[in-house]
Amino acid sequence: MKTQLVRALSMMVLLGFAVPAALAQEPGLKQRLEQRLPALDDLRLRQIAGENNRGFLEVRGKATPEEVQLVEEENRDRSSVYEAIAARSETTKDTVGRARAKQIAAASARGVLLQDANGAWAPKP
Repeated sequence: MKTQLVRALSMMVLLGFAVPAALAQEPGLKQRLEQRLPALDDLRLRQIAGENNRGFLEVRGKATPEEVQLVEEENRDRSSVYEAIAARSETTKDTVGRARAKQIAAASARGVLLQDANGAWAPKP
């Protein structure tokens, strides 16, 4: 258990340093992520989309086709970031995504739908 905690903490520290480097690798990636943020925050607060335990957004409520497309675009960009971080840190994209999911959950606003490690969904208290 202690080893898993140390690994998780190490990955979170690594993510803090690796994310800016990953964003710099693909032109326009950072800008796309930033531009989508207000619309995604709205989707999360209305519980149309939630943050899953793999570091990706997931549609959870009734979404318009445009909202679904927005979530898909965000997930494509997150996937690119996770792949770049995984390559630099010699780990897997899944490991990076799961570590990032913990960071996202901790930083999420109250009421945002979050998926726990067992797959259950609940609003953040």
